[in-house]
Amino acid sequence: MNRRSHPRVRLVCPAVVWMAPAFEDELSPPADQDMGMRVVQVDSMSLGGLSFVSIGSLPVGAPIWVRVRLGTKACQFKGVVRRIAPAVQAGRMHHRCGVQFLRSQQTAHAISVISSFMEIASRRQSH
Repeated sequence: MNRRSHPRVRLVCPAVVWMAPAFEDELSPPADQDMGMRVVQVDSMSLGGLSFVSIGSLPVGAPIWVRVRLGTKACQFKGVVRRIAPAVQAGRMHHRCGVQFLRSQQTAHAISVISSFMEIASRRQSH
C-alpha cells in the first residue's frame, strides 16, 4: 500500500541542508556555515517532501531547512526528517533521509517552484 498522497519525481540534484534555527522567522543559514550546512544529493521529490542521500545522518524528527535549485529557479523550505535508512552509494555507506515539508509562507513559494518543475519534468518524460 502506497501511503504517499503526492506523486514523486525521480531526479538527481544537489541541495544544501542545515538544522532549523531556534527562531521560526530566521531563514538565513548559520553564521559558521562549515559547522551547520551540508551538501546532499536529492534523489526524489514530491509536493509533500523529498528524499536525499547524505554522508552524515540527521535525527528523525529534526526540523531542517533545505535549499535546492530546480532548473533556473532556487527555492528554500522548512521540513522535518521523517525517516533515515542506510544506503550504499558509490561503494560507500551513506544515509537516505526522507523529509516532509512543513507548511509556511516560505514553503508555499517553494511548493509552487516544485510544482512547475514537476510539470515540466513529466512532460519531458512523456515525449
